[in-house]
Amino acid sequence: MSEERRSVSISGSGRLGGGEYERVTISGSGRVDGDLIAEGLKISGSGRVAGRTEAGQIVISGSGRLGGPVQADEMRVSGAANVEGTVDAKELKASGSFSAEGDIIAEYFKSSGSFRAGGDVEADIFRASGGFSIGGLLSADKIEIHLAGRCTAREIGGERIRVERPDSFGASLISGLAKMLTGGGTAELRATQIEGDDIHLENTVADTVRGKRIAIGPGCRIGTVEYTETLSIHDDAEVKEQKKS
Repeated sequence: MSEERRSVSISGSGRLGGGEYERVTISGSGRVDGDLIAEGLKISGSGRVAGRTEAGQIVISGSGRLGGPVQADEMRVSGAANVEGTVDAKELKASGSFSAEGDIIAEYFKSSGSFRAGGDVEADIFRASGGFSIGGLLSADKIEIHLAGRCTAREIGGERIRVERPDSFGASLISGLAKMLTGGGTAELRATQIEGDDIHLENTVADTVRGKRIAIGPGCRIGTVEYTETLSIHDDAEVKEQKKS
């Protein structure tokens, strides 16, 4: 019979040795020295895991710093979190400030704050309504981006890609949130290349857009558009070259 895991709570200032636990809760200032394997990790104060983290659920509403790779069924960030490695989660929701030095892999990834990935971001469904910076490729079957700050990725690929700018209703609020979350900047998407089947873009700057059915909306500045079926270009958009194959 396997040994029963224990739960640990740090509400003041404390350190915990690495190992296997049922639940680890940090509501003060706490540190885990080494790798952590747990059913649940909750940080509402200031917490750090020195090694890798493997958990069923990770909830960070305070300030969290996780070293090494992170693997979780569910990860929710509403405070500030930094991962010094890769993140592999079935469901990842970030509404605060989130960053990962490596790749982010998730079945479902929703960001409504600001996030940064040093590597690639790969998901089945990707939704973002804040600002982000992706050092590599953003790849997902379905991509929805509601611009509320500067969004950048080296390349973007997916079956369905939709990028929308803020509408006039609540635009001042979104602009204020964008400055607060992303440090200012125009609400736009920048990428070297965007490729997919169905693509709708607004406020997007890209060298190349390639796909089957493409709609280039207002505020776009595109170098080359390559399409196989349909293409529409808004009057308030700039496309230097278009090719049908």
